[in-house]
Amino acid sequence: MCIPYTYDIEKKLFIPREPQEIKNWMKNIEKNMRGPGLYWNSLNVWYGNQLPKYLWNEWENDLKPKGFSWQKFLRLLKHRTDKIILWYKGIIKWEELVKEFVDLIEGPLGQNLAKK
Repeated sequence: MCIPYTYDIEKKLFIPREPQEIKNWMKNIEKNMRGPGLYWNSLNVWYGNQLPKYLWNEWENDLKPKGFSWQKFLRLLKHRTDKIILWYKGIIKWEELVKEFVDLIEGPLGQNLAKK
């Protein structure tokens, strides 16, 4: 189920279905990589770029005309690593995470990055 979310007047960026398999994959990495004194949360998020790949596949056709490339998209998403951690740990909902990404894309940082 896709829920439209407006990020500008002309286009809509939809909320793709929650990728439960990616969330489970991140949890599995955490479970298998635990150790005393080790902080794996960021690695769990970025290992294999699973979530960014998923979102890029869903949004690429909307973002490329706005000036985003895969590399720019990755550079932008890293600013919400904390929110991705909260999502995969079940603290925030998928819709809230996607709204964070859309706000980042739409905001000054995203718009500036897209122009470079």
